[in-house]
Amino acid sequence: MTWDSAREKEVDRLEEQLSVFHRRSRRFLRSFASRVHPGIDASTYAVLLVIAQGAPLRLNDLAEEFGLDKSTMSRHVTALIRLGLVQRDPDPLDGRAFLLRPSSDGMHRLTGAAAARRNEWRGRLDDWDTGELADFVNGLSQFNSDLEQRPRNTP
Repeated sequence: MTWDSAREKEVDRLEEQLSVFHRRSRRFLRSFASRVHPGIDASTYAVLLVIAQGAPLRLNDLAEEFGLDKSTMSRHVTALIRLGLVQRDPDPLDGRAFLLRPSSDGMHRLTGAAAARRNEWRGRLDDWDTGELADFVNGLSQFNSDLEQRPRNTP
């Protein structure tokens, strides 16, 4: 594909909009984190969501998913365990490792927050027709897939 100035400008717009999206999505997550438990922040809430979606998960898998080192991820997981939202079970395939999954209380709290999140999304997307929403979700899905699968251009 040819990279002309118009296409370069679109990449600049993409970077700008992703930055705005990142800031606003953190604020959005923060508003729902407190609904799950007053003791967690947006980052820890995001970790809990990934654990719930992919359980059982190892700490290493979580750290890789978020691009964090193990010690940082361990602090998030320890907080979730301490609050009773996540439990860790021995990994039957590796006696040194643990598998993480939401506790029953964690799942109960996430279910309540998910209903509130869905209602919030409905309100914010009420003016979008189904086709616009589907196009956006399809494009975002493709973008996320490309981010995961394509090798990085490194100097």
